[in-house]
Amino acid sequence: MATDRYRVAIREIEWDGGGVASGDDQTSTALVPARTLQEVGKTFGHSGTISVSITSRDDRELIAFSADRKTVTSLLIKGNFPPVRRLFPETVENYAVMNTADLIEATRRVALVLEREAALRYSFTPDGLTLEAIGSEQAQASESIDAILTGDATVVSLKPQFLLDGLQAVPSEYVRISFTKTENPNKPGPVLITSQTSREQAGADSYRYLLQPNLLLR
Repeated sequence: MATDRYRVAIREIEWDGGGVASGDDQTSTALVPARTLQEVGKTFGHSGTISVSITSRDDRELIAFSADRKTVTSLLIKGNFPPVRRLFPETVENYAVMNTADLIEATRRVALVLEREAALRYSFTPDGLTLEAIGSEQAQASESIDAILTGDATVVSLKPQFLLDGLQAVPSEYVRISFTKTENPNKPGPVLITSQTSREQAGADSYRYLLQPNLLLR
């Protein structure tokens, strides 16, 4: 799990405990600096299997990632991780399905006219998805792509880079974007990004990405 003020990502993967008995008493939690995991990804990106170990030494907790005769170690962060799992909805009835690559490329093209930190407007209707960007009076862009909408037509404003970060981790050809609601009708709920095996069939929920939209500018 990883989170900042605007988004939460969860990825679940299988692991081998090496014969350790299963049970809640065997659960371990580690808060690892993001830079360490980025380095681990670069170092072991092509390794088949990575060994992870957690140890305590002189009142310090360490984590080690090992593979191919190389090891990356780091001190763990002390404290508790925010309870972000409760932010994820169990079911969402309003969602859209589209090709992952089409959405990524359209977002990149339309975002070219935006100033830094600006957001894109995504309009989901039964006819498809329309992306709109207004960078200035001289720079505007829009593009439409195919999308299958279930539920009500929805408009959300999303920062393109935050959306791209989530889409680039989707492991499937199609992606589902689900729209949650809040008690305040003027405040949009987070959008939930998950994999989609095909246009009709949802993917496994091993990867979930929750992104808070910007307030819509009328």
